[in-house]
Amino acid sequence: MDIKRMMVPAVYAAALFFICCSAPDVQDIRLSEDFPFDPARKHDRDYAPTGSLEQLSEALFLFEDCCNVYILKKGDRALLVDFGSGEILKRLAEIGVQDVDRVLVTHHHRDQVQGLCDLKDYEFKVAVPAQEAHFFEDVESFWRDVKIYINYNCRSHWNTIRESIRVDEKVTGGDIIRWNGIEFEVIDTPGSSGGAVSYAAVVDGKRIVFSGDLIAGAGKVTNWFDLHWNYYGFTQGINASDASFERVRAFSPELLLPSHGRPIGNPEEATAANSRIYETLRDILLPNELHRQMHYVREILPHLVFIGMNCYGIVSESGKAFLWDYGYVNRESLSQFKEKFNVDRVDAVSFSHYHDDHNIRAYELLWEDAEIWVFENMLDVFQNPTRYKLPCLVPFPIVADRVLHHGEKVRWEEYELEFFYLPGQTEFHCGLATVIDDKKVMFTGDNTWKKAEPEKFRNGPVVPHNEYFLDGGFIICAEKMLEILPDIVCPAHTEEYFPTKEDLEEFLGWAHRVREVMTELIDQPDPNFGMDYRWCRFYPYRSIPESEEPFQVELMIRNHLFKTAEIEVVLKYPESLRCDMPVRKLTVDGKKQVAVPFVLSRTAAATGRAVITADITINGHRIGEYAEGLVDL
Repeated sequence: MDIKRMMVPAVYAAALFFICCSAPDVQDIRLSEDFPFDPARKHDRDYAPTGSLEQLSEALFLFEDCCNVYILKKGDRALLVDFGSGEILKRLAEIGVQDVDRVLVTHHHRDQVQGLCDLKDYEFKVAVPAQEAHFFEDVESFWRDVKIYINYNCRSHWNTIRESIRVDEKVTGGDIIRWNGIEFEVIDTPGSSGGAVSYAAVVDGKRIVFSGDLIAGAGKVTNWFDLHWNYYGFTQGINASDASFERVRAFSPELLLPSHGRPIGNPEEATAANSRIYETLRDILLPNELHRQMHYVREILPHLVFIGMNCYGIVSESGKAFLWDYGYVNRESLSQFKEKFNVDRVDAVSFSHYHDDHNIRAYELLWEDAEIWVFENMLDVFQNPTRYKLPCLVPFPIVADRVLHHGEKVRWEEYELEFFYLPGQTEFHCGLATVIDDKKVMFTGDNTWKKAEPEKFRNGPVVPHNEYFLDGGFIICAEKMLEILPDIVCPAHTEEYFPTKEDLEEFLGWAHRVREVMTELIDQPDPNFGMDYRWCRFYPYRSIPESEEPFQVELMIRNHLFKTAEIEVVLKYPESLRCDMPVRKLTVDGKKQVAVPFVLSRTAAATGRAVITADITINGHRIGEYAEGLVDL
């Protein structure tokens, strides 16, 4: 199979557009690095344009916006469920509505309420889930205190509005909201967000549940990354969703009205279809991992040593050592390693990936006069962590002495060390293969582990927030392992293991199965829009302008469609910032990535943290304010 793979040659090109530099006169949109996709899976699916206003029953209407906005009409007055971009206010006259009394919000994601930020003041009352109220009414505190570094919380709280709005009522499961003879019962329905609610009511004689992002269709959700909560909480979101389905079914609904997707006329069958896929995912995703049992310094081979935590050492006959991953390793373990194995000095250290538990104490090795070697596709993350929103970032730069490239073979002492792109647990990952004491040894970082249940298939940690492509990721990892067929695999968090070819073929089969199940589940024209958490993102994520001089940020956009995308970007920013060109229109070829520059400047008295967002429309389909960035003034 011919899979196009990103070997990240464009890392250095990105360096030309760094944070807080003087802005260029010409704001050119540039083509950025490629990303993995399988041409054999080509399709012609596309986004459908939004903006339609549809009558569902006598008193019930649906407006397709960046989320579905539902309108309940009584005479010339209305109640809305969710608010979207606010465009609905311009369309209400078409159905004879003059005033809105209330807005019931299902959850805190930006696309549900972004228009309220622009509206500033409104006469209608807004009800929000009590558990998520701080994401609406105290947004400035949230963004001021948000944890960027060494963060293992993958919940969707990042998808919070850019400025606070007025909240009139905070609701929780069991509450009743009455409006013009209709009673709305609040149901707690966590799933895509931890504090989401749904609203159940009888409308025009039909039992209806306005279900937010809980479900997008029979066996469908909008994306996978919102269902991945804690870093190792592979099934937390779907476990919560299944419990929410039970609470929804207790109302015996005849119709579900989701925030994304079409009305669902068979709620029992639809939620059961989701639950069946969720059960499959539990089998696929729950780690078949035998946690490390031996934490002490020990010999694996005469010249291969486990040092501690997730660190390995290769020992040369000359008394030098090469280290692989150096995170939370204590100095005592390193001293024991040197003494026990006659190591005079650590010569160099390299890393499987950028996570703090693999690199945070790297600078201690400068005492050894060791060189720091970093693989090309994670170089910028190491040296400029401020520019990224990724889990497990260290809060300081780690500067590389040597940059390693895909397929590069380095002669170190008597060893030939081969470094290569090895995505899986994160896209920013590499592998190392070499021969030690006549054994082919492969270092796989966080991509693999020793099995807890030997009879079960091998799997790995699927964490979409680390960046994951369905046609890449573990498929590329497993293919590389089959190419090398190592005698010994040294993973980061378990003891070494000794795979057979059949075992690695099963691992590849598992990776393909992940792709197939996610493709079935995710309700997007291409499933990577619902798996690639970073398909649209700001670079740098956090800007720190040092003066009132203009500075530049780029919006990175991956078009996962196989066809051309006509994209409109509207930059939203607070009064503390200025931008002369906040609207950009562009054309992006299928399976390509672009960088869209915006030049901003701060106002004279601006202080504190500002939040900018990008409101995205693709081929007439309004996505909403998908990406956010921070500007520290």
